[in-house]
Order: sequence, then C-alpha cells, then structure tokens
Amino acid sequence: MKKQLLCLFAVCSQAFAAPDSYTPVTIEKGSVAPNFTLPGVDGKDHSLADHTGSKATAIIFTTNHCPDAFAAFPRIVGLVEQFKVQGVKFIAINSNAPEGLHLAELGFSIYDDSFADMKRLSVDEKLNLPYLYDGETQEVAKAYGAVATPHIFIFDADLKLRYDGRIDNGRRSRALTTDKNEARDALTSLLAGEEIKVTKTRPVGCSTKWKEKAAMVARRDQKWKENPVTVETIDAATISNLVANKDLSGFRLFNVWSTSCGPCVAEFPDLAEVYRQFSMQKLEFISISLDPSGSKDKVVDFLKDHECGLYPQMKSLIEKDGRTTNNFLFEGDTEDLAKALDAEWNGAMPHTLLVGENGKVLFRHTGVVDPVELKKIIVDEVWAQAAE
Repeated sequence: MKKQLLCLFAVCSQAFAAPDSYTPVTIEKGSVAPNFTLPGVDGKDHSLADHTGSKATAIIFTTNHCPDAFAAFPRIVGLVEQFKVQGVKFIAINSNAPEGLHLAELGFSIYDDSFADMKRLSVDEKLNLPYLYDGETQEVAKAYGAVATPHIFIFDADLKLRYDGRIDNGRRSRALTTDKNEARDALTSLLAGEEIKVTKTRPVGCSTKWKEKAAMVARRDQKWKENPVTVETIDAATISNLVANKDLSGFRLFNVWSTSCGPCVAEFPDLAEVYRQFSMQKLEFISISLDPSGSKDKVVDFLKDHECGLYPQMKSLIEKDGRTTNNFLFEGDTEDLAKALDAEWNGAMPHTLLVGENGKVLFRHTGVVDPVELKKIIVDEVWAQAAE
C-alpha cells in the first residue's frame, strides 16, 4: 500500500509539472538574504530585520498540504527549540498560490494552502516560529529561488548564505529523529565557528505552486467536469460486495441520499469535494439514491451539476466488479439495503459510510457530515497506510 500511495503521488506530481510551471533560480552560497515584509498567522506584518538572529538566521519555505512539508513540522519545531537559545532565529514562509494548486494534490492533508488554514495548522502543529504568507505575490520565494517544500536557507550573522537544501532525510516520516540532519549539522558548525562540511543538498519535496500553473489547473478542472455521469440500478447483494471491499486497496465512500431530501442536497457539495480531493488515493464515491426510478433523469442532472462522474483511473476497478458506474438507484426493500450497507443505519437520510481495505469501517454518520472530520479520518488512514 505504501508503494502504491507513493507511486500515485509521483504520478500526480508529474502531471502538475512543466510546461506551465515557473523555474526558480536558487541564490548561491555567500549571497545576502533578500529582504521582505510579509503577513504572519499572528495577524502582524514581519520583516527579515525583525527576526535576524545574532548568530544565524534560518528561513524555511514550506506549506500546509505537501506530505514532505507536513511530515517535517515536528522536526522543525525541535530544531527551533534546540537553537533558539543559541542566538538563531527561524522564519517559516508559505509561498504557494491557491490558483496553482489542484484539489487532488491535497490528498495527504486536511489543510489547503490558504492563509486561513496556515493559522489552523500553526495551532495544530504548535509551531514555535513565525509562519508568514507569500502566496499573494510569491516575490519572496522567487527572490530566494525556493525549489520545493520544505527548502531551508541558513545565513550567518552577516546574513550571508551558508547552507541551503533539505532539512534532513526524514521525507514523509513524522518521526522526531532522522539518520541525517544537514540543517542541524550546518547550524552546529556555524555556531562553533567551524567549516560547514555540507553546504548544499537537494530540497526534495513538492514543487512550489506558482501562479503560472493556473492554466494547467484550469485544464485539470475541465477534465474533471467531463468525467461521464451515469446512473444504474443496484441490488442489496451488489452493495454488500462493495462494502466488503475484498482484497482492494483504497477507500469506498457510500452515501444514501435523495434529491427530495434537504439535508442530502445541502451536504452533497462537501462529499463531492472529498471525492475529488482524495481521488488520487483511490477513493471511490458511491452514491445510492432512494429516488423513484422515474426520477432517474433528475438524479443524473443533479450528479452532473456536482461533478460526481466516474474518475477514469477507477474504471479498471469497477470493471472487475462488473459495473459501469459509481452512481446508483436502489429500488428494493430498504431493510435489505440496511443489512447490506450498514446494520447501524437507522433509516434516516442522508447516511454516509466510509470503508477501507476489506470493509474496515472508518466512518459512519447519519445526517449532514462534518467534512473536516471526514477528511481528517481519511488523512489519518492514508498516513497510517503509508507508514506500513
């Protein structure tokens, strides 16, 4: 499962690469740190001069959603704790532009790259350094030549660059310790007045979401809208097999709903967003409408409006099941439906069920779902599977 997730993310990263991307040029060793003034999550504007260390200054370009960046936050907090008492100042900067980010790239996180979610992440991760937003203009990231997230730049007391690259070799592990930590080694040598042995490494991680990627994101959006929407009837036995999810990786998100159900209609945009956000994590959204068969056209139109068509990469999976769609009308006895789908369902709509491998129930809820809660459960499971 871990290899599948990493492969999927690699494919996704390639899909969002050139030709629309901006190519950064990283400043060279000995360069003086470019100045800046940026808003922080604390509601204040921060300039480089405000946070220049007496002995060294470390600037980390990072972001909310990237799995490499997210995994590094505990180690960043530890790095700050270790060196802040030694005259080193740290600054974190998010330079991602929302318009350069496709929803499916958020498959490892409950956060997007907005300033609002920067505030949420800062609290959740207990960040102990200023977290600033550069996504509006991206001028700071371009001035430094930040390549990926995370990318750390370490400057001496004269603000001359002494090291840049990765923080450590932790990649997507949330562990607090790593085999190598070039940033820590560079700071230790710098403070001791010794030569830094490694002055540059590759900052492996997600590419910066430049505004120049907006056209590419728009094309991806259009392709998603073009996913075919069909609706077929389904029986209880087929639903039972789908819930079992035998020997299949990924997730299945079931929703029992109706076009005449107000809460169902109200929550559907959130479910459609979850479907799209985690599509690269092999999440299949299976809608089960209880509308009468004569309302099939109405159901199809509703699903089209909410862009709930069949994701192309799931086509081979549903063909193995002998299916042609992910959207259904159930016309049988609802008692049989409950037994097949979820015996704990009390019959009220909407009802949502999320299962993982081999039918493991990860989430169930009757009524309008809290999308953040649902996303958190999916993300926790994604990280748990990636660690296997």
